[in-house]
Amino acid sequence: MTKLSSIKKTIKNKAEKIFFLLLVLASTISLSAEIINSECNSQIFFVSPVDGFVSEKQEIFFEFGARNISIDPAGKIPSESIDACFVSGHHHLIINGVYEPSAGGSIPFKNNIFHFGGGQTSAAISLNPGKYSLQLILGDYMHMPINIGTGATEDHFITSKKIFIEVLN
Repeated sequence: MTKLSSIKKTIKNKAEKIFFLLLVLASTISLSAEIINSECNSQIFFVSPVDGFVSEKQEIFFEFGARNISIDPAGKIPSESIDACFVSGHHHLIINGVYEPSAGGSIPFKNNIFHFGGGQTSAAISLNPGKYSLQLILGDYMHMPINIGTGATEDHFITSKKIFIEVLN
């Protein structure tokens, strides 16, 4: 074996070991991100109205809740945090499922999507008589849905449970 081929073989072996170590490290980071996110229990939810609510009035009072989330206005870049569970964003109300969050796309400005970019946690909204599905989605300072999933293998956006209400004539 020549000296050059011996050097190539040594470099190849070291490169394979480094690749293996990087693979193990990446898996560990991904796993720890899943563990951290599941332990953080970041949630958004409806305080009011409740699921099954029926109203005789068209103006509905909404109140939104959050757990382990800092509700901040759009455009405000959150300060750095050493807390692995830190999540910052603002509420978006989605009516009748007109939007599903996806990686890489911002929450659109269109009918049946209400942006609470000022960091509001309540609002009164008039709805025509009918049945409605309602869901909250947390958006970041640029109106991107916040994804606490592992990214490459799983998306997990911070959304509320869907609730259903009815506005009578």
